[in-house]
Amino acid sequence: MPSRFNHESLPAGNIRLLALDPELKDGRPQLSVKSCARDEAPEYVSMSYCWGQDPESELIYLDGQPFGARPNLFQLLLHLRHHCREYPEWKYFWIDAICIDQTNIEEKNEQVRRMEDTYRKATTIAAWLGMPEESKNKERTGRDHTPKLASPALVGEIIDRPYWSRMWIVQELILAKDIILLYGHYRFPWKGIVGLRAWGTFGKAKWRNSAAMDLIGMTVGAQYTQKYGRALGELMRYLEHSEATDPRDRVFALLGLMEGEERQMLDTIFPDYTMSHEKVMLITMTYLKQIYAPRPFKWVVKPQQVWNHKVFGLNEETWRELWAETEGYETPHDLTNYSNVWNVKSVGRLLRPGQSAETFREQKAELKDQRGKWFDVRAEALRRLAKESNR
Repeated sequence: MPSRFNHESLPAGNIRLLALDPELKDGRPQLSVKSCARDEAPEYVSMSYCWGQDPESELIYLDGQPFGARPNLFQLLLHLRHHCREYPEWKYFWIDAICIDQTNIEEKNEQVRRMEDTYRKATTIAAWLGMPEESKNKERTGRDHTPKLASPALVGEIIDRPYWSRMWIVQELILAKDIILLYGHYRFPWKGIVGLRAWGTFGKAKWRNSAAMDLIGMTVGAQYTQKYGRALGELMRYLEHSEATDPRDRVFALLGLMEGEERQMLDTIFPDYTMSHEKVMLITMTYLKQIYAPRPFKWVVKPQQVWNHKVFGLNEETWRELWAETEGYETPHDLTNYSNVWNVKSVGRLLRPGQSAETFREQKAELKDQRGKWFDVRAEALRRLAKESNR
């Protein structure tokens, strides 16, 4: 037995890509590994799939050397050989479990920080839903099997797949240029999958509120998120029931979807896989508290009432303890959060009698400067917490 595959050091700014051999070796998939600068990378397909909780019980070959793989990834690679016959332009692939050295924390931090770039530059996101029933898993020709979605039984199978509850797929699908769903030997272009929303309306009641329908709905408005991003608090609440193999990814998997200022601030601390799950959530709670409380409006509730323990993947006792530990890291509330929506046409009620619009513009500029100062204060408080916490 040859020695097991070991990742070579990956220079900063580089990415690993994989080429899949159409032939098996000892009945197992074999791939070659290529490292290149991100700006010089060839076109590639990013594979989206569910890791699962199973151990790495299967072997594949990387550059001729054995490498452990989980069962779902093993099946993905076996079937990908057949899909490539219909997509001959698929030459290179990016697969997180292989292309990131999962044993190298420094590399993992760097690659997760660049994940948004990885997904945006992929020509296609190929989403592997897993294996259908054996009787339906027959090799098929053609690129589009959307007509098969007229079958309620098949639709039910697809909607119920655990794939849809994965935290990471949200970023993968929203940032994608193009999406193809692979289900055994089936191939479904995303436009056909979007049509499943009709089943959410007219199909079984449980489909209406399923994770699949929620995610499909999010991708319909993906252009806005791609351009402007979303607030972390909004994303965490919406994805409360999503799952992550690593609970820290309940935050790290959302970094690429955050709006600019939030991303800028949290990028100074996250991702950091040397931190414990509890420490990551403590810093996140403190940040949410800084941003959303105390609001100067009576109708706003406490953060603890908005983000429950499930949002952070914690039990209730630990969740309460962590909220208590956020005390002492409060920062002045930033009223300038609202200044970006103020404009001369809509601020009549904000102007004092006789105040000119030009004066208001000057005050808005001052608020923008003050906002920058508050940004620095909040960022410093989070860095201090990261240093002082023993979690």
